[in-house]
Amino acid sequence: MSEAPQPPEEAREERLARNEILFRSVNEAIEQQALEFGGLDEYEFICECARTGCFERIRLTLKQYEHVRAEGTRFFVVPGHQDVAVELVVESESGFVVVEKDRQAGVVADLADPRAGD
Repeated sequence: MSEAPQPPEEAREERLARNEILFRSVNEAIEQQALEFGGLDEYEFICECARTGCFERIRLTLKQYEHVRAEGTRFFVVPGHQDVAVELVVESESGFVVVEKDRQAGVVADLADPRAGD
């Protein structure tokens, strides 16, 4: 028995969320290295937007990083990289904005949160 195909809008939201999830996993590895080596107040993380060719850097303290990571549906992006069709801007800081996925993209992001259950 196969699942019914997703409506195009939901499929697009899921694809965009998966792009951001990939960048979140890279940033989790960066954070682990930062914790291991310590010494700096800020670290360069990769923009977690849905743009497949984006590798822009965002400087965050570990405290800022942990604040965003506290919610599985939240990501940080370079200002202007937010996609209002599938996410809401919930915070705006100097150099980055925090977006929250909603609808299908939010479900996908939350389920893929590597910290779920921590």
